[in-house]
Amino acid sequence: MLAHSPPLPLVIDLDDENQDLTAEDETGIMIALEHRDRVQRICLRMPIPSLQKVIKAMDNQFSMLEYLCITPPAVHNAHLVLPATFRAPQLRHLSLNQFDSPIGSPLLTTAVNLVDLSLMWIPPATNLYPNHLFRALSLLTQLQNLTITFFSPVPNLEIERHMLRMPSTTHTTLPNLRYFSFGGVSAYLEAFLSHMNAPLLEKLSISFFNQLSFSVPHLLQFVTTTENLRASSVRFLFHHKAVTVFMYLSVTALRHTLSIYVGRDHLDWQVSSMVQIFNVLGPLAHYSPSWWISLLTIGAMHYRQSGTIKLTAPSGANFSHHSEMWRPSVFTVALSGTSHVV
Repeated sequence: MLAHSPPLPLVIDLDDENQDLTAEDETGIMIALEHRDRVQRICLRMPIPSLQKVIKAMDNQFSMLEYLCITPPAVHNAHLVLPATFRAPQLRHLSLNQFDSPIGSPLLTTAVNLVDLSLMWIPPATNLYPNHLFRALSLLTQLQNLTITFFSPVPNLEIERHMLRMPSTTHTTLPNLRYFSFGGVSAYLEAFLSHMNAPLLEKLSISFFNQLSFSVPHLLQFVTTTENLRASSVRFLFHHKAVTVFMYLSVTALRHTLSIYVGRDHLDWQVSSMVQIFNVLGPLAHYSPSWWISLLTIGAMHYRQSGTIKLTAPSGANFSHHSEMWRPSVFTVALSGTSHVV
């Protein structure tokens, strides 16, 4: 059929996470991939053995490809690799899950029209240091949405040592970036934000792995110099596996501008993490005098059904002065009638 049909664009879309490719499906996909100049969209979600077969056939240049999404069925360190010869100069949407060295791929040096870039669960064997990311992203000036998440990130200390040995002189400006999501350790995020400028950024989502200490001075600088990220309302969510803080432009806003997730499974550790982070971010209150911390009701999936968590200061609910707002001795966490002072 493909050999005798008009040269219309081709879409390869297969989403079956539980079944390997049948012989018929595999034959059909391989024939379609031979028509590289017609393939406009590829979206694959299937078991890893099948994915590896299809990815291997994606060599050379796909001149019409605009959308590429490849995802294994579960997060288990798959170590997928794109062929070294793969090119897609018209690519605008790229989502790769569990791929080795995706930033180092020659694909990104030619796909300069990317609008959406999502690199999820980068395997731990990938030595993707911030310097590598700076160089790759400096070419992607059309980028609007960026997601970077590590499966098991390089430790904070190794990142800090690398940046001392190989300081970067590359400063990346992403003039069209609206959304940035990061999952990893704080040292990597700090190195990244210290070399990044995104004047139109509207939403920043951060997920920190389980770590004992947090130092985020560059996060403070980045937020204070990015106008759309400033907030006047802060809400905390504590649950049995993590703590998340959401910041909003106003008390009545429905969408948050900044969120920080910390994976910790003990309440005292969760509060300690937030205190460390907001000891640094406290000066943000100076830019938003009306900043307040709201009472939050939690449900059955959290510590107790219909319980509440409330953060208060000994002097009451006046959090207008950041010098008094974020000191470790300030916080009292009340959880269903039991108080924890940090």
